[in-house]
Amino acid sequence: MDIHFEGEQYTFSVRVAALIRNEDKILVEQNTDVDYYGLIGGRCHLGEDSIEAIKREILEETGEEVIHIRTVGIIENFFTSRYSNSPYHEILIIHEMKFKNDKMYLEDKIVNKEEPSKAKFYWKEISELNKCKPEIVFKHLNDREIFHFINKD
Repeated sequence: MDIHFEGEQYTFSVRVAALIRNEDKILVEQNTDVDYYGLIGGRCHLGEDSIEAIKREILEETGEEVIHIRTVGIIENFFTSRYSNSPYHEILIIHEMKFKNDKMYLEDKIVNKEEPSKAKFYWKEISELNKCKPEIVFKHLNDREIFHFINKD
């Protein structure tokens, strides 16, 4: 069961995302429903830690296993959902990961196995990441310490 519930004032969710590097590129997802790129990830399950959650999400979406490198940061997002127009409170935990299978770094695009007709993953140059969300992550790619931001739309 996902850590996701609707309260009286907010919908609450705990999400995870992965920062996967390939030299001067980052793996990002392009979904046909939106006009921006995002990081690979999804929701944590109840009783599942964030590292196991992102490993599971990547396996589900790419069919590949990953190794945890480090925790990058935490973002507390407060925003209005584009789907339901309701306020959200989301905790996003971002981990840097690495594919166990080095062949993944040779792929131009990777089809999202969960949404093959809607979503694909691409390696994008860091200089192109100004169209990615959450934007704050890409401004802090080289930080050595874990960041924590509160983002209110």
